Amino acid sequence: MAPKNKYLALAAQLNGNPKLNKVIIITTQCFFPKIGGIEALMTGMAEAMSISGKVIVIADGKSTSSDSKKKYEIIRFNDWKPIRRIRKSNYVKKLCADNNVKAIYADSWKSIEYLDKLNIPIIVLAHGTEIQKNIGFLSLYKYLKQKRIKKSYQNSFKIAANSTYTKELIINSLGVDNDKITVIHPGIDIYDKFINANTINKINNLINSSGPVLVTLARLEHRKGHIVILEALSRLISKYPNLLYFIAGDGNFKKTIKNKVSELGLKNNVKFLGWITEPEKSVLLKNTDLFLMTPHLEKESVEGFGMVFIDAAFHGIATLGTDNGGISDAIINGKTGLIAKTSDLNDITSKIDELLSDKTKRIKLGLAGQKNAYARFTWDKKVLEYLNLI
Repeated sequence: MAPKNKYLALAAQLNGNPKLNKVIIITTQCFFPKIGGIEALMTGMAEAMSISGKVIVIADGKSTSSDSKKKYEIIRFNDWKPIRRIRKSNYVKKLCADNNVKAIYADSWKSIEYLDKLNIPIIVLAHGTEIQKNIGFLSLYKYLKQKRIKKSYQNSFKIAANSTYTKELIINSLGVDNDKITVIHPGIDIYDKFINANTINKINNLINSSGPVLVTLARLEHRKGHIVILEALSRLISKYPNLLYFIAGDGNFKKTIKNKVSELGLKNNVKFLGWITEPEKSVLLKNTDLFLMTPHLEKESVEGFGMVFIDAAFHGIATLGTDNGGISDAIINGKTGLIAKTSDLNDITSKIDELLSDKTKRIKLGLAGQKNAYARFTWDKKVLEYLNLI
């Protein structure tokens, strides 16, 4: 387990680090209070880097009351998107002219598209979902988009890919030099300290079944694989009649998923939670037997890493994913969880059954996952990996 004073040690280490004697700029479209994997990643990065040294965050959206309470400065832009990106870039350029800036960290290529001709290192994060896999002929739109991405990457100092899969995709699809790309798995923080009695009671009231309890936390879109999970559960429900499956998240595929629940006769076994807060997520995962998400590749949209698998691992929960995208970087197959064949209903059903029927194995996988998560994915370690790029 991570020590409670982990950031004290980190602060001591960073205080003597000349890399933080200058301003760090983080420019991002995705940031708190919005909910999502990249939002959590960029917010965590800002929190960790601000422990020692000045950090300025340039973010999308309207200013919130909590912005002024942060240890770092947040400047937000809420214009029409095409104008917003240009205005943000111009503001970053002004900050670079007026401040002693050490480096710029960006959530994606879009946030640095207009940041050319800057004599300051730009570190851009790559997630895999933004890159069209090179499978032959591309439409004019996708071809031009690829050119834009490649140009942005060329303007960067380093690319931080979230998985080995993403790194290889960038090299093979865009021809970017291998030496320019470093794999840095996302850092994740745990929000247990913000959990209160109301949050605990709210989640506990939802879990009114003897279980087992399963959870998927993801945007409700087709490629996330909710449908194949539901079909697998319909095959297993006679064996586990009290099974309870929580679907946390929202999106334009929600109606289709709900219709599938009704079609399969699983209304009493499936609960939709919508987007939940980080403390609610922690409480839910603490009461979960199995976390599962079974994505598949859909056009250029792919699961570049799968931060939610590490979220579950932090809480000692065994995980089930698919052999798709960068998930094999998030789940160590057979050690912290299991990886099933993508979209293979028989294999997914079999592996869910294997984990639900063998509590000893579930616990063993969960504990190994927890040990791995605390050893490799806490922000006191990840922030040094990002800073070392400069």
